[in-house]
Amino acid sequence: GQPAPIELVYRRFSDVKAKPIRWLWPDRIACGKLTVIAGNPGLGKSQLTAGLAAIVSRGGPWPVENSRCEPGNVVILSAEDDAEDTIRPRLEAAGAELQSCFTLDAVRDVDESGKPYQRAFSLKRDLERLSSLLAELKNVRLVVVDPISAYPGDADSHKNGDIRALLAPL
Repeated sequence: GQPAPIELVYRRFSDVKAKPIRWLWPDRIACGKLTVIAGNPGLGKSQLTAGLAAIVSRGGPWPVENSRCEPGNVVILSAEDDAEDTIRPRLEAAGAELQSCFTLDAVRDVDESGKPYQRAFSLKRDLERLSSLLAELKNVRLVVVDPISAYPGDADSHKNGDIRALLAPL
């Protein structure tokens, strides 16, 4: 048989129902949206994310305006820092509620011969698994991917289109 024809999906904006943005940190970090913290190495980006995780995990006040964050769980994927000697101490120093903070260590997979093994998380291969984890943990308010460049799987990190396709589902 013939393959199904490829069709474009479109709408009139008059049919699009406007909705307000939900904020994790009002006017700074939106819920359900990708936020990138970028900068040169060694400037404290990972330390900043530990501070954000602490605020979210305990429902603490946000800097500047002191509005309270709705408390929730935090999932951290870190390819550069060790959970035991770096991330946990940073979270403790920032006052995080450790019961509400989780690290994603690896993905259990099966090779071609059926033998189980563990491998690194891949944004390209494992977004459904991440989605299932977030649903299982419930009330996940923040996911930190540090650095995002460590998780492209077999996508070419030098190709803008590959990276956009990889990040769009996030």
